Amino acid sequence: MGILGRLFSIPSFDGAANALLVELTLPTLTESQRVELKTRVIEIFQKSGPSDLSQEAALLGLNQASRLTQLNFLALAMDELGFDPCLKKEILFKVKNPFDPNLADEHTLRAVARRLKWKHGVEAWIGKEPINFDTW
Repeated sequence: MGILGRLFSIPSFDGAANALLVELTLPTLTESQRVELKTRVIEIFQKSGPSDLSQEAALLGLNQASRLTQLNFLALAMDELGFDPCLKKEILFKVKNPFDPNLADEHTLRAVARRLKWKHGVEAWIGKEPINFDTW
């Protein structure tokens, strides 16, 4: 199995790829796309919690989640809405649990970032601060 084959079989590859692709795509979204995406990500977050989780509680939970978790929830919402990543021929992956702390480790994030740099010529990294969906 080649290096890329081994990379794609790492469980954290999907989470790392989603996070970096969403980071690159967020600045390209229109205001109406952001509104639609925010609404959908709140709905997805509500489904992941208790059955009676309100929109306000879901929004609070999203705001308190790590940026990696937020980006993977956004990837799920983008995929459901049919929003493609800004890089051609890249796809978003369905992750089973966006809360999984092992969704992406530093090594895998660097490997995916190197692949994006090599394939598309772009630098990709995850922002340090969580997204504030209240002002988004």
